[in-house]
Amino acid sequence: MKKIIGATLVALSCAASAADYFSVDIDSVNDQVSGARSTAQYIRAGKELVGIQMGVQGRTAISQAGGMLSSLEVTGGKNIGPFTPFVGVGFDNGANGARNADYKYGLVGATAGMKFGPGFALAGVKTRLGTTAAVETKQTVVFGTYSVPVAKNVAVNLNASKSYQDIQENAFGLGVGISF
Repeated sequence: MKKIIGATLVALSCAASAADYFSVDIDSVNDQVSGARSTAQYIRAGKELVGIQMGVQGRTAISQAGGMLSSLEVTGGKNIGPFTPFVGVGFDNGANGARNADYKYGLVGATAGMKFGPGFALAGVKTRLGTTAAVETKQTVVFGTYSVPVAKNVAVNLNASKSYQDIQENAFGLGVGISF
């Protein structure tokens, strides 16, 4: 647990000071296999540096049945028009921060975004590649966000995502984003 908290704080302190965006979102998550429900909090930040779109995401999920899962992902991608293909790495702290249950994994994905009505629509997909875990957990996530401006540089985010493969979840949520 200490590793994930420390890594999240370092990454967010670096990213938040110069981020093009910073958001906090809360999703209601439903496991499609077990029916278990959880609440996931996301903290995201991004910044374009020397033509590369850098991103960091910290996720903490609390299950209504008890238990906590947390992860940290760092990505880098290149904007090609409205599309941003990216690669990254992730760190999963394991259930309840169990000793020796943490693992690292690779990521690959892409996003596409455009102005739509009064807000901005973003859609994307990402999948895990490889892992340091004893048993690989495969996951592909399709996600979307619609950000509606409520003040200069402030928007309300409407989020939806669906996970496939070993982790099968549906999630819907709200958040607030700030652009710099």
